[in-house]
Amino acid sequence: MEHNQRLLHLSQEHASALKFAMAIRMLAPESESDLPAVAQRVRDVFEYELLPHFQDEERFVVPRLIALGRQDLVQRMRDEHNAMQALSDALANPSVELIHRFSSALSAHVGFEENIVWEALEPGAGVTFELPA
Repeated sequence: MEHNQRLLHLSQEHASALKFAMAIRMLAPESESDLPAVAQRVRDVFEYELLPHFQDEERFVVPRLIALGRQDLVQRMRDEHNAMQALSDALANPSVELIHRFSSALSAHVGFEENIVWEALEPGAGVTFELPA
């Protein structure tokens, strides 16, 4: 039961992350001068919301996956977390292309965790988010 509650909480955070990713994707800065503020917002959300979420996954999800022998899923999660960290860092020199890459990476990652990782942990626990094209 406690594990279901942790997955539910993480799924709720995934829903927020997906909304953020979609908002970023639709973003078109009015001018080049808007780009640094937009990129900083993405970096702030990464640092203050996504990194703590990733740390929770390391504490609560990764040990379960390891116990199930799913090192493949652990490695992919960590690789994707690291890729988003690299994109966030790269946004110190912002571009629309980097912002959209971050958005795509975040959307794909949420889909992976909800549809594959959660199913590996508890069949039927995934939310099966519809990912935008």
